[in-house]
Amino acid sequence: MRRLFLLLLILAVAYLGYPFLTLYWIDKALMNNDKASLEQLVDFPKLRSDIQADAKGQVMAKAGQIAEKRPILGAFGEVLSQLFAPDLVDSTVESLVTPERLLEAPVVVEHRRQGEGFADFVKWAFFSSPTTFTVDLKDPDKPDSPTVGTVMALEGLRWRVVGANLPPLQDL
Repeated sequence: MRRLFLLLLILAVAYLGYPFLTLYWIDKALMNNDKASLEQLVDFPKLRSDIQADAKGQVMAKAGQIAEKRPILGAFGEVLSQLFAPDLVDSTVESLVTPERLLEAPVVVEHRRQGEGFADFVKWAFFSSPTTFTVDLKDPDKPDSPTVGTVMALEGLRWRVVGANLPPLQDL
């Protein structure tokens, strides 16, 4: 009975600690400019898809708000948004949300040059369900910067970044 309890305790600690270990590995991949490791830890196709859906929804909602405030000009803008925004958002996210772009981001390059990790960017991190782990990130050097939520999912036996919760458009 004691061994079973010890085994269950070890499994529980491993399960609870594994997402934090994954965050550490992501930090190391960014610091070491390790594209292969980053691709293992971040599901870029799912991340892009999630960001595209979120960004399109926000753009369309903003266009609708403008249409309500300025009926004639706003309605024209809303139609243009419906025509062009989805493709524009898709192509922009496709080109920006890649391992190469992430590793080349100025803040990543600066931290790598200074040898500083990204632990100070984590404002909150915990489970939102048994297979979902949420991390809120904010630039500690810019108090007015928006908070970006990152979603990790348990895929098989490993945690991977699969989504992001973007701040509202007015916060960007």
